[in-house]
Amino acid sequence: MKKKLLGMLLVGAMVFSLAGCGGEAAQETAAPAEEAAEEAPAGEEEKAEQEAPAAEADGEAPYVIWVNPLVGSAVFTSADNGITAASEEFGFQLKIIGPSVLDDTQMFEALQSAIVEQPDLIVTTPYNFSAIQSLYTDAQDKNIPIINISSDSEEAGRVSFIGTDNTAYGKLAADYVNEKMGGEANVLIMMANLDTSNQLEQKTAFEEKCAAEYPGIKVVLTDEDNGDSAVALQKFEDNLKAHPEIDTIFCLESIGGVAAANAVEELGMGDEITILAIDDNEDTLQYIRDGKIWGTMAQNFYKMGYTAGEFAVKHLNGEAVDSVVDSGTVLITKENADSYTDEFYK
Repeated sequence: MKKKLLGMLLVGAMVFSLAGCGGEAAQETAAPAEEAAEEAPAGEEEKAEQEAPAAEADGEAPYVIWVNPLVGSAVFTSADNGITAASEEFGFQLKIIGPSVLDDTQMFEALQSAIVEQPDLIVTTPYNFSAIQSLYTDAQDKNIPIINISSDSEEAGRVSFIGTDNTAYGKLAADYVNEKMGGEANVLIMMANLDTSNQLEQKTAFEEKCAAEYPGIKVVLTDEDNGDSAVALQKFEDNLKAHPEIDTIFCLESIGGVAAANAVEELGMGDEITILAIDDNEDTLQYIRDGKIWGTMAQNFYKMGYTAGEFAVKHLNGEAVDSVVDSGTVLITKENADSYTDEFYK
């Protein structure tokens, strides 16, 4: 196999800088195999060899790079955990790299760096596919397969997509808002960026479902916060002041719910605004328990990462894998905030 960094195993969270221009440097998480070997209990190496998948028959474990689009964020840390668990179970070597801010240039550089290493397979999230489309072509030319999670690209350029069914997500959100608000709501939608592909699909599905079935649910405006808490807080405050008719906030990026709740609290509008967040960040869950956020729609990022790792080994072994896998969502409110994980992360 094409493994360029033999002996790289993900065993911890050592962070190195990747050279790049503009903004914060990309992050790289890995540790040398010899360090891992020193920490491994006696007999574990022999056990691992016995349990190794067929892809290791040539003596080299597959080498997979996960290009994380937002290193350090809670949801993508869940994906890190999932793919790390898969690497341990299915016996492939894993490296995690990526920017610590949502930035098209840094994402391009991180994916380009991964391709230069010529791993056996790349897992990534093309949240703005148009900005990195040329690199998918480059990977194909170098016979490096790509698996997408969370956001998708053109089907011909990747092996599989594991993530939320964005159309189903948007429709479900419309159902939840309609039920919660009794059929009447004036909605502010907050996105990370207006062209973030998966969020745009969710927004479109939400609006189409409301137009078709819930005419009393109106979208007053849609805004973007670049996934930045400070920007989001200011945007929510400004929009709520400018549009006093807004009574519902629908967030399509993970920091939005908490920022919305903080803005509502600062404006003294706690009883006037219903917030539907996205993802199950611990801060969001705590705000739900405290009654500051009504609910959140959690995406199963752990499953995305784990399934991507499982599919990586299967594909490299010549096995067929599904082109699309819906990783699922769940509505979390105060009633199930402490119990939803019993089923969600099985």
